Amino acid sequence: MIHVLKGEGQESIQRALPALFLAWLALSVIAPHPDLFKAWFHLVLALPAAVWLTRHRHLIDTRDPLFRLSMGLFLYTGLSSLVISDADWVGHAHALRWSLEAALLVLILFQVLPTLLTRPLFLGRFLIVCTLLGSTASLVMFAFGISNDPTGRLSGPGALSNPVQAASVLLTYLAMGIFLLWTERSQLARRDWLLVSAALVLAFLAVLLSESRAAIFIFSLAVLYCLLVAILTYRAWKALIIAISCLGIAVSGIVLLYGGVDGFIEAMLARGASYRPALWSALLENPPDSLLFGHGSATNLTNTAAGLQVFQETGYRDFHAHNLFIGTFARTGLIGLTVLLALLGLILHGILRATATPMARMHLLGLYAMVLMLCLTDTYTLVISVKAVWLFTWLPLIMAWLRVRHGTRGT
Repeated sequence: MIHVLKGEGQESIQRALPALFLAWLALSVIAPHPDLFKAWFHLVLALPAAVWLTRHRHLIDTRDPLFRLSMGLFLYTGLSSLVISDADWVGHAHALRWSLEAALLVLILFQVLPTLLTRPLFLGRFLIVCTLLGSTASLVMFAFGISNDPTGRLSGPGALSNPVQAASVLLTYLAMGIFLLWTERSQLARRDWLLVSAALVLAFLAVLLSESRAAIFIFSLAVLYCLLVAILTYRAWKALIIAISCLGIAVSGIVLLYGGVDGFIEAMLARGASYRPALWSALLENPPDSLLFGHGSATNLTNTAAGLQVFQETGYRDFHAHNLFIGTFARTGLIGLTVLLALLGLILHGILRATATPMARMHLLGLYAMVLMLCLTDTYTLVISVKAVWLFTWLPLIMAWLRVRHGTRGT
């Protein structure tokens, strides 16, 4: 009897993990405070998953090359810093914690995504609903002057509290959701088309009002890419008409709100020039003493020669690289950068070699390219604690990899 109860309890825990994960994704766009999004991962999702996986290691394919590379990156980033960095014990503790939390995230993704991807229609709808909820909440906050950004730019609840990352998360959820729904387009109902249409309009409005120039540019490229792919490989005129109409509605809303396109452009220009080129040039002109190992993940770059140069040129005191590749090199050197490039190259190779139709491969390549473009101007590392950056890097990358490994259907 005890063994039966234990077995039932184990099965219920296994069934609960995907639901807990979906709740976490929902909180990322509706949580009234960012700490709730983080606390859910630590207390409700990561802890049960860690306990479960320690007892059932066979549930994770530890021979998966992406899994092994990811764990190697976490291990190297955390341990190498202990030797290289001259940070105090608090800094080292943070660096080790970030490696551990990122490792837990990847463990969870490898556990729950294979199950969720067996129901692409459900997961696609869920991601589109998250996009819709996050966009709506952000737009309501913007309309009532409630913003986490001192400049008044659009931001949102949960992981959407930063304007730049809010745009990145919404764009990623939208792209993932549309990809999954497209793979099951023969089963789409009218309500699905209405849901996608509403998400397109509101997400585009939210991205524009975030005034994140990189996200707006990437959104425009993504739309153009999808339109060209759809026209060249599959003449989905219904989808094209809906997409163009939705984007037209969103642009019309911006024109009304700012009194014209010129007013919107002036609002973005009023933010001044981006300081990112100064950050990148400072980090490249002042490389770490150890080219192989970098400064160490525990080192505060503000205190380095590059940080002092940025402070003298811009007055910006606390900074990070705002570029995944430059930031990885600064923190972990050529070794860490090589592991990162190998990880990204593995995913690209998997997509290119996938047994899938040209349409499916083009969609996956578009999702992959979008992640890389978002990483060029925002994040500086993939080894970090619970942040919004997880949602537009690890989540879409591992989802694309698992779709390749488990096969793509219907596209």
